[in-house]
Amino acid sequence: MKLRNKWRILIMSDAGRSVKHVNVNKLIGYSLLTCVAFVSLSLIISLTLLNQLSSENAHLKETVSQVANTLAEQEQQIIAFEDDRSEIEHHLHELEQLEEQLSNMITTLEPTEIPSFEEERPQGGIELVVNNSDQNEEQESERGIELTSLKETAPTLIERYESSIDQLNEVKEDLETVPIYWPADTERVTSEYGYRSDPFTSSTAYHSGIDLADSWGTEIYATADGVVSLAGRDGGYGISVIIDHPNSYETRYAHLGQLNVEVGDEVQQGDLIGLMGSTGRSTGVHLHYEIIRNGDTTNPYPYMTFLQRVLNN
Repeated sequence: MKLRNKWRILIMSDAGRSVKHVNVNKLIGYSLLTCVAFVSLSLIISLTLLNQLSSENAHLKETVSQVANTLAEQEQQIIAFEDDRSEIEHHLHELEQLEEQLSNMITTLEPTEIPSFEEERPQGGIELVVNNSDQNEEQESERGIELTSLKETAPTLIERYESSIDQLNEVKEDLETVPIYWPADTERVTSEYGYRSDPFTSSTAYHSGIDLADSWGTEIYATADGVVSLAGRDGGYGISVIIDHPNSYETRYAHLGQLNVEVGDEVQQGDLIGLMGSTGRSTGVHLHYEIIRNGDTTNPYPYMTFLQRVLNN
């Protein structure tokens, strides 16, 4: 009965030797088998979990790598977007400046106040004597311009920017035939356009141009592209030059001391056409400068200061 509660384990060796046996209590045997089974099962489970964790770890590493690549791509996109934004802001700033300049070209056509005149100053020109009662003050309304609102989309801004550049270039070409160049190497204004006291008779007379004074031989320039229609003596204007411009303008340069052009010469804006003198009806060395449009004289000062005012704005 005792053997029933035990397991007999036979240990066989080489032939000729006795067989050994070991008796093991069944309870202990079952316990050992249970431990072996538990350890084996635990090992299998551990290996399975380890394999699963390794797989998940590899997947996680791949996911992290993909996320890192995505972040890198997004960072590059952010940099590209920032560059695009900076470029658009640059274009927008330039466009705003261009629009402001174009606006000022129109709104600032009227001159600022001419600097104070000197007591002793060379003057001249042909005067139109009138009665005080016939004088009428010329009042001109201020011009304005409404700037179009800027759209927020980059393509539209760039398109408008490029269009403004093209228009500005066209305006620049057109302005070459408009008398906006300063006519002499001096800024000394001695007599303005309009009504004044005649320097010879002291009576009220209409001065059809503007007088600039400096030393004899000061260089005189064409204020716009055109063709010389007069180069010689012209009555009280003395030695004079008249230039016809291809847009209904004429310019007169009077009291010169020397001519550098002849009738028929084609001149460009800024070309030297003569030297300052005091010929004709003149009280001293100066240039009498006129702008004539459609047969009528107009105040030259807004034209003479046009470029300076645009560049300063």
